[in-house]
Amino acid sequence: MKRVLLCAVLLAWSGLASAVVYKWIDAQGKVQYGDRPPDGVHAQIVEGLGNNRSARSEPARPTVASASSSRPVKNAQDDGTKKAVDDDVAQAKEKQCADAQARYKNLIEGRKLYKAGADGERQYLTSEEIDAERLNAKRDIDTICNSPS
Repeated sequence: MKRVLLCAVLLAWSGLASAVVYKWIDAQGKVQYGDRPPDGVHAQIVEGLGNNRSARSEPARPTVASASSSRPVKNAQDDGTKKAVDDDVAQAKEKQCADAQARYKNLIEGRKLYKAGADGERQYLTSEEIDAERLNAKRDIDTICNSPS
């Protein structure tokens, strides 16, 4: 029953994952995502899970010309792109830290811990193996969550 439910959820999710998502940088230099980009911005189609499409640019829609030169705008776009990359790296690091903390919590609170064997059967860990996994998980937290970069 659980497998049928899991299969149904995965099928429903795959339909959502195939939707087109655009990525662009707003006027404040923040990365934005949505199903429709606003007028006058350079947007890219984000490659989703299961999509075979490559990221491609959406042509900019017509906008009112600004009086400023293109050089300062280029620098502002570079700064915005750098900030967007830094934000993406920070988000990835936060996710890795949260995953490491969840793994450690599971190892601390779990009763019968196991790993999947070669044939797919559960192989329950001994107390020594659990202690070793807890130490590794704690080291991962210290390395991932407390590193400066």
